[in-house]
Amino acid sequence: MLNLLISIGLALAAFGLGALSGKWTYGLAPALFVFPVAFFLLARRTSKQVEAILGAAMAVLQQRKIDEAKQLLESARPLARWQFLVNEQLNAQLGAIEYLQRNTSAARPLLEGSWSRNWQAMGMLAVILHREGKTAEGLAKLAKAEYFASKEPLYWGLRAWLHLEIGQRDQALAVTVEGLGGTEGSEALKQLRGAIANDKLKGMRWDQVFGQAWFSFFPDMVPQAANQQVKPQPIFPKDVPSAMRRGGMTWPSPRR
Repeated sequence: MLNLLISIGLALAAFGLGALSGKWTYGLAPALFVFPVAFFLLARRTSKQVEAILGAAMAVLQQRKIDEAKQLLESARPLARWQFLVNEQLNAQLGAIEYLQRNTSAARPLLEGSWSRNWQAMGMLAVILHREGKTAEGLAKLAKAEYFASKEPLYWGLRAWLHLEIGQRDQALAVTVEGLGGTEGSEALKQLRGAIANDKLKGMRWDQVFGQAWFSFFPDMVPQAANQQVKPQPIFPKDVPSAMRRGGMTWPSPRR
């Protein structure tokens, strides 16, 4: 927002200076150079500020100081005036915290306010919708994030799980096959495909197939004895101007 407006202002100033030196066309090249450079530098500055706050919040979460972490994240809200997607990033992180604390009523509006292409946030929201009997809506939200999650076996596993939950075995199988193409033959998806094709899903431990990251979407499934051993998993983009990357911050382990 403000970064964009400032960049436009600087570009217009460069255009004016160039135009004063002769023809108006002389201002085009300086303007076209100044705008992307200014926007990149300003956006990068904002991203560093957001990243510092997120890092501090993650450190606090490791100590299970949930309220303090949420306060730190909320303190980054003013930065949303400067750069696109900051609010969406914060909503996703705060929503994940509430979700993992099993505060569904608090998590839902935050997850709904996150970036629709953040597949982890959409995955949590999809599980909430499934439990409300709106699985098709949840699957639709997940599908919108496919481009940014195509290399994540867990993404395809979650989509398959949702299809299976509503009796769509063929669709679940198709999802695993599609996922294998984008994940370079994920062993987890191969195992899931075999279980679906051979009707051997009964008794299958999804967390053993996809690892502890599975509990990030199903904290209620964490075995009590293993609760303290669940490690944080990477989820959210840490660089706001490069939010389309698959990089990640971390989220907390479920509480006891």
